[in-house]
Amino acid sequence: MTTNYFYKNSKSKFLEISGQDSVPFIQNLITNDINKSKANHFLYSCLLTPQGKFFADFFIFKNKEKFVFEVNDIFFENFLKKLNMYKLRSNINIEENKLFYSFIIFGELKINNNYEILNLDPRNSNIGKKLIQYDPLIKFNEEIIEIDEKKYHEILIQNKVPYSPFDLQENKSLLLENNFDNINAISWNKGCFVGQEITARMKYRALLKKQLYALELISGNINIGDKIIEKGVVLGEVISKANQYIFCILKIELVKEKSEKKALLEIDSSTTLKFL
Repeated sequence: MTTNYFYKNSKSKFLEISGQDSVPFIQNLITNDINKSKANHFLYSCLLTPQGKFFADFFIFKNKEKFVFEVNDIFFENFLKKLNMYKLRSNINIEENKLFYSFIIFGELKINNNYEILNLDPRNSNIGKKLIQYDPLIKFNEEIIEIDEKKYHEILIQNKVPYSPFDLQENKSLLLENNFDNINAISWNKGCFVGQEITARMKYRALLKKQLYALELISGNINIGDKIIEKGVVLGEVISKANQYIFCILKIELVKEKSEKKALLEIDSSTTLKFL
């Protein structure tokens, strides 16, 4: 693959929150600190259930006096309904914005058209820059390749960043099991948010028993839902797969040492995995 390429987030949808109570309304719901949302800056965050389970993830950026949320369409409708349920008497407006288009840019490229915001993905500096604009096409001076969703997912797995449409389950997944504490999604200093008590308890009482691990398929074949078994011991299972890279939920006590050494897992006579 060339150095310069891009991915179009065709499944992204947008909504805007504005009004006098916008900041306290958002702050009391999301896992991150809305006060970190500045001009020309993306904030990554989640909404949890009261039981601390994943409900939706999203990027936030400021557009004049509005907070713009970018949400994958698989979560969008339920997320919008939940916001309207929490709204109650808050002095805010919640509106869908159908004018924006979202892209991820890899490499140092000069963009020749107007855009709303261009900055690093806040989850990890190695997974490209996020671009939001009104134009459905990007104009470049040089040749560039468009990658598909599977390749984009592969890049995320390589960098241990979960891709929520494939790697998380609504009302079931827990953030700390899925590496969200390491991708700038949670503020531990902002105070309460929905699901905060259970999430904090897992962190500070060391209750985490299993976790998301990224591995590369060195040989053989493995599929989503397969058990990871080494020498008769069940370590966990495959959550997602993108080309030769997979995400697995594994028992920490059984794989901690191997993962730190980036060791091999011999699943059977023909299948070998390597921790990233």
